[in-house]
Amino acid sequence: MTDRPSTQDIPDDDADVRRIKEVFAELEAAFAEQGAAGFDGRFTADIVFTAVNGRRFHGWEESHAYHKERLENHADGIRTWYEIDRITFPAPDVAVAFVRQPVATPVDERTNVGTWVLVKKNGQWWVSAIQNTGVAKA
Repeated sequence: MTDRPSTQDIPDDDADVRRIKEVFAELEAAFAEQGAAGFDGRFTADIVFTAVNGRRFHGWEESHAYHKERLENHADGIRTWYEIDRITFPAPDVAVAFVRQPVATPVDERTNVGTWVLVKKNGQWWVSAIQNTGVAKA
């Protein structure tokens, strides 16, 4: 087997892992409150967000407009939460989070899986890219 580089070259920093988990807790709380401003509060200005339906949004304004419309008009009775499968640190100021996002509606439940890229700027973690994919029910 050929030597391959690892994306886990930087040791996990417990404080960074904790802070990234707090970002996801903030997202859960904002969704529960149907607050798009809070939900998008940790997104970078140049975020690239790909929704589970395949729509891609470039920049905070586009992503926020989508979340504002969805949360204000389509989120009643919907619960969601995040389950972090793994966080890797390809560099000290870059994290990749592999996430499961169950979504429960009054009529069904589904799960999205996502890959999130976070960057650390001025001591704060910011979400700079999200790719969500729906998971078929078994």
